[in-house]
Amino acid sequence: MATIDSMNKDTTRLSDGPDWTFDLLDVYLAEIDRVAKLYQLDTYPHQIEVITSEQMMDAYSSVGMPINYPHWSFGKKFIETERLYKHGQQGLAYEIVINSNPCIAYLMEENTITMQALVMAHACYGHNSFFKNN
Repeated sequence: MATIDSMNKDTTRLSDGPDWTFDLLDVYLAEIDRVAKLYQLDTYPHQIEVITSEQMMDAYSSVGMPINYPHWSFGKKFIETERLYKHGQQGLAYEIVINSNPCIAYLMEENTITMQALVMAHACYGHNSFFKNN
């Protein structure tokens, strides 16, 4: 089996500043994909969505499901989460992952590029592989 070092095609360091762009996310994702293939991770195709903190709170209130039935309790949960978040009493997750095919990963836009890379590896390959194979 090949090692990560033997599969290094480019030794150029990736950007690690706080700012990210969608193009830079694609570069990181290509490297993460290369390593995932090296370890022969079997995953569903993934769909990455970058969302705001308000959209993340909305996902929290609907238990992360992209489509749900309307119910007053979801609005109550949203207001509760928003109040706690705005007063610094609750943080938000870096990502939410939906167990589906394709696997949907919601990433927070406030994450740094380093955190986005970690979250993509964790969600798009770690959770995704677990979902597909269990």
